[in-house]
Amino acid sequence: MSKTVAALAFSTMMERSNTMRTLYRCILASLCFVLASPDLAAAAAPDKPVFRAGAATSNITPSIGSASNARSSRPEATHVHDELHARCLVLDDGQAKLALVVCDLRHMSAEVAANAKQIIRETTGIPPECVLISATHTHTSSGARLEEREGRPYYDYGAFLTRRIADGVLRAVNQLEPARIGWGVAEEPTQVFNRRWFLKAARGPIYGAHDNIEQVDTNPGYSGLLNPAGPVDPQITFLSVQSTSGKPIALLASYGLHYVGGVVPGAISADYFAMFADRVGELLGADRKDPPFVGIMANGTSGDVNNIARYSDEELTKRGPQSTKRYLPYEKAREVADLCAAKVMVVHKTLKWHDHVKLASVQRTLTFERRRPTKTEVEWAEAVKAKKIKPMSTSRYSTYSTVLAYASPEMPPTIDVILQTHRIGDLAVAAMPFEVFAEIGLELKQRSPIRPLMNISIANGSHGYLPTPEQHRLGGYETWIGVNQVQLDASVKMVNALVEMLGELKSE
Repeated sequence: MSKTVAALAFSTMMERSNTMRTLYRCILASLCFVLASPDLAAAAAPDKPVFRAGAATSNITPSIGSASNARSSRPEATHVHDELHARCLVLDDGQAKLALVVCDLRHMSAEVAANAKQIIRETTGIPPECVLISATHTHTSSGARLEEREGRPYYDYGAFLTRRIADGVLRAVNQLEPARIGWGVAEEPTQVFNRRWFLKAARGPIYGAHDNIEQVDTNPGYSGLLNPAGPVDPQITFLSVQSTSGKPIALLASYGLHYVGGVVPGAISADYFAMFADRVGELLGADRKDPPFVGIMANGTSGDVNNIARYSDEELTKRGPQSTKRYLPYEKAREVADLCAAKVMVVHKTLKWHDHVKLASVQRTLTFERRRPTKTEVEWAEAVKAKKIKPMSTSRYSTYSTVLAYASPEMPPTIDVILQTHRIGDLAVAAMPFEVFAEIGLELKQRSPIRPLMNISIANGSHGYLPTPEQHRLGGYETWIGVNQVQLDASVKMVNALVEMLGELKSE
């Protein structure tokens, strides 16, 4: 072989070697890029499940003025201060989906929840047991009164609400994207007060619903107070989801506080629940994001808790003169919302983020006996009716019609209620269709095998207040027949069932 041919062969070999090294570098760089990108890495590893989240709101504000039959027995609304929404969050672990919906409503009927879940199953494939629909208990929202009035247009708010809830969940599913999740527990003890009190003897007897004497009074004023009849739960349990790039998607919290109120008469408002949702979005820097961030505040266990500060006479002496500030409309609700959002954000900065968590749900239907009035209560109600006492002349006399209704043989003897538990990684959610007393929620948190536990009341239905058997013996407004609809030991039966259900989730 001549020197020229040998040189040419060597040159060709070196070019091929350089080409192979270049190709190797390109392949290596491409592989590193795939591994560095969460979305592409997931695509490169199809067997690895991807956690996704999506959120949306659906406007559920009823008509005002001409459609008063949409607001149940409450006065007709003439103005909307802030719109009502169904706030929807959908989580997807790659195998199961979970939809969490909180509506700016006073109550949530079991019929509306069931019908919405059926549509959600048809449009998204999410089964009913994996859909939680609750109400916040704002007292300035709407009801679902369906009868047609002569000369007034028929307005089926229940049908409208059902469809709008389902639409919100579908939109959240449409916006599912790879996400990460974290959860935590904050505390705001300065805004929750038990509203049931033991009173000093000098205050005189406490008359119950049927002229009986009770041991505690609800919202009893500010003097002659001994001590509250139950505890409060100051915790704000929350979960937060964000995209893999760090963009906030949604934050769902639960706080054991009734509505705050302080609104303009005749105005619709979502109360502090919606104000919290707005404020937490601001603090997260989530304004004007696409898709929009969704803040959510659910009602915890607040059946006997409100925002009105009351203290015993001895405690007042220690505290000295109290503030006499007169709040402007909506000012107090915004104050509560801002305080809660600030406490959540302190904990939010320390969250541990999870790229993937497992989702699981357990649902049961419990059958409770319906409350039945005693013979004495029925005789009292018939006497009130015969005397034609104006029903709302006192809160005691206003209950006579309820007593007679519950004594009717046409009243169904039992009530079926839906209980749910959901697991989101190491966070659990317990959903209850009552206005649940704070001590019941605290017992659930203490007994839950999964912690932290987020309690959500008025979920998948609304069947009145739920006191403990001990609180029933003390009496008070929340224990009266009608506002409490089920057997006196229902709370015991419910808590035991929920603890068992949480145990099932723990073992999965």
